[in-house]
Amino acid sequence: MKKKLSILLLCAIALCLTAACGSDAAEPAFDEVESAIDSAVDTSSMTEADSSYLKGMFGLEEGDYEVCRVLITGVGTTIDEIGLFKGADAAQAEELKTAVTDYLQLRLNSWMPEYLPDEFPKLQNARLYEQGTYVFYAILSDEGRDAALEAFEGCF
Repeated sequence: MKKKLSILLLCAIALCLTAACGSDAAEPAFDEVESAIDSAVDTSSMTEADSSYLKGMFGLEEGDYEVCRVLITGVGTTIDEIGLFKGADAAQAEELKTAVTDYLQLRLNSWMPEYLPDEFPKLQNARLYEQGTYVFYAILSDEGRDAALEAFEGCF
């Protein structure tokens, strides 16, 4: 009886250890997350921001992130924008989170109320999301933002 109980206990411990090891799943590839977001959000009128935009607006230079993609509106009638950053590690991801938070605050502080007043709620309701070494933000309509977040979270 003691032998059976010992075996059951060892099996239970092994099962717990196996389950704990499985919790550190690898993060998805950047292009997988990017594709999921692109499928959820219409990015056809957006253009990719270049390195000078990243430096001037976010204070980021190459090396401050592993990979990133910021899409800004290509038309003057909307402020739609999304950004996806991947840090090399948790510390860099935290720095990216700070840079994006500061950027969103800069956008709010510099908003001119008479400019596209119907678009301002998108900026006021902009959200930043993080998962592992990824940082994602969305300046979109509520529906667009929710769809983007669902796509982002669905990759993890």
